[in-house]
Amino acid sequence: MPLDLPIAGAGSRALAGFLDYLVIGIAVVIWGIACIVGSTVGGRARWWMLALFLVGFFIIEYGYFAGVEVARAGQTLGKWALSLRVVTREGGRPGTAAFLIRNAVRSVDLVVGVPLIVMDPLARRLGDRLAGTLVVHTQAPTRETVVHRTPRGWNAQESALLENFLRRVSDLEPWRAERLARQLLTCIERDDPTMASEIDRSKDPVEALRRVLQAERM
Repeated sequence: MPLDLPIAGAGSRALAGFLDYLVIGIAVVIWGIACIVGSTVGGRARWWMLALFLVGFFIIEYGYFAGVEVARAGQTLGKWALSLRVVTREGGRPGTAAFLIRNAVRSVDLVVGVPLIVMDPLARRLGDRLAGTLVVHTQAPTRETVVHRTPRGWNAQESALLENFLRRVSDLEPWRAERLARQLLTCIERDDPTMASEIDRSKDPVEALRRVLQAERM
């Protein structure tokens, strides 16, 4: 589960979608005019042009979203304008297949997408659930650091784990939070005896972890 991704909500995604459909609308109008001109040839041409218009409409809508997201690494023009991007659940770049899958059900999401986004903690529409993707803000607001120091020898990934744990601890079930905190304290005792000596064992594991990570290093 992503721990600290700046998930985009229904409002910003709906506005990005509105901008994208403006682009699509312009392209469809141009294609429609071309088909109307072609239908004036007479005979059965009008039926062929109607069929071409419907095929072209599908290609424009699906091709725009899927093609632009693939070409721009998860950003349509609307998402770019709103500083949004499609990522994997781990925050990485999705593969081409994921972009194709999430846009294959876009027509269904025009009906059920917003309610699904509102009800889901990760704000996923149907296409996101099928493709394993999320939509996030690319310019997240700066947040206060909750970890002031890390055990000696811990790398950036391990430090991020501590930061994410303290940010999410209130969302976890108490027994799970205590178990994870106890495991992290054990790791600190193993890797940094100096910091471990400052752990207040009279406190519960979560509070003890918070205090030792937010204290100034001696």
